[in-house]
Amino acid sequence: MSASPLEAPDRRSSNRRSGGWALLALVGWSLYVWSTRIKNVTGDATASSGSKAFSIVLSLTFLAFAVAGAVVLVRAWSRPLARVEALVLRAFAAWTVAVWVVRIPMIALDDRSVGFKVVHAVLGVISIALAALVWRSTQRVGAGDESLPAVSAG
Repeated sequence: MSASPLEAPDRRSSNRRSGGWALLALVGWSLYVWSTRIKNVTGDATASSGSKAFSIVLSLTFLAFAVAGAVVLVRAWSRPLARVEALVLRAFAAWTVAVWVVRIPMIALDDRSVGFKVVHAVLGVISIALAALVWRSTQRVGAGDESLPAVSAG
């Protein structure tokens, strides 16, 4: 049973707003975190060339996902999210979670200061939380009703 057209806008606009803001936050956060990572690793005289290359390539994957997320946000600003757009956002969210689930323990076990470990754990937890919100905002897309707006800021 579907909601009447008069009831649907309240529920849907609420979902739109939260999904749009979560995506905007994940895009901005990822741009900040991973561009800072590139700046830090290129200025690190103690890091090996291989370590620098790995960090830069990893960071570039996040920057590419952030740009893709921004494109999706702009395109879906005033219309429902398309299935392929939802898949891009889910890939972004899944990649974010996967990388941080690996990085947080690696950093925790590394020979670094407690402050460094805490800061990076917080970066990871915030990234995972934003990714989870973005994933949740795409749940209804592709579940048979492509007309449901999952992510939009409008």
